Amino acid sequence: AVVSTQSTGAMARAAEPEAMLEARQDAVPAESALVDCVKFCVVGQKQPYTVYISSNSLLMMDYHCHLSTEEVCGYLAGTWNPNKLTLQVKAVFPCSLSNSADQKECSMLQDKIRDLIAQQDMTVIGWYHSHPTSSPRPSQHDIVCQSVHQQHMRSLDGRIDPCLGVIISPFRGQSTSSEMQLFCVMHTNDGRPVPMHLEYTCVWDSTISQELATEMRAMAILYSHKSTGVKLHKHWRNNLTIFQKLAESLKQKAPKDISDNRFVDILRQIVAKEE
Repeated sequence: AVVSTQSTGAMARAAEPEAMLEARQDAVPAESALVDCVKFCVVGQKQPYTVYISSNSLLMMDYHCHLSTEEVCGYLAGTWNPNKLTLQVKAVFPCSLSNSADQKECSMLQDKIRDLIAQQDMTVIGWYHSHPTSSPRPSQHDIVCQSVHQQHMRSLDGRIDPCLGVIISPFRGQSTSSEMQLFCVMHTNDGRPVPMHLEYTCVWDSTISQELATEMRAMAILYSHKSTGVKLHKHWRNNLTIFQKLAESLKQKAPKDISDNRFVDILRQIVAKEE
């Protein structure tokens, strides 16, 4: 039986972006090495907390994962309410570095992420990464990484708070929509880690802020200069370019008061020249 989460606390005090970057340098394993997540109802339990994710956070994660043929990663920031057992992802912080980045640049990124999260009165509550062409099911390595993040996030007073793991697969299969898996890790009585499927509710943002658009633009420029950057103007499949595929996937996360055509125009401006 699955008995415990060994989950997390104030990760903001121990956030190590460079460690995460190093951990994700391994290649995505073969499909057969990926592990199915178990639903809590299957083991006779309820999901231990309710997860809310802002639509702009979903949009940014999906956008980031579309920009590279190799794995990318980033942090989830937000708030945890232990009284209501609600975890809310309010923002994401992509770990985007140039190919020539060294240890000093990784440390600078770490400091920047810490400062930005603190300035916005949030804590780090999880992480995301991509499986570009594979299933979003976690690999054994992902399960180990998630377990490590949960242990590192344990608060100083021993309180156990949630830690989310998110995997996004942008280019698997025929669908224009990315596949996404939320999970945490629980442990059996004999200590075996088990990835557990998490449900979530989207909280819709009313607009795409100028700050978000600026960050997306900067990421488009950065990845356009990487050898692993996706060429958005190239053909994907079914007579669609990769940009059109990206737009179809992101439209599902766009603010409801923005028409599809208007959103595509905004996205086209963001990725101008990179498309």
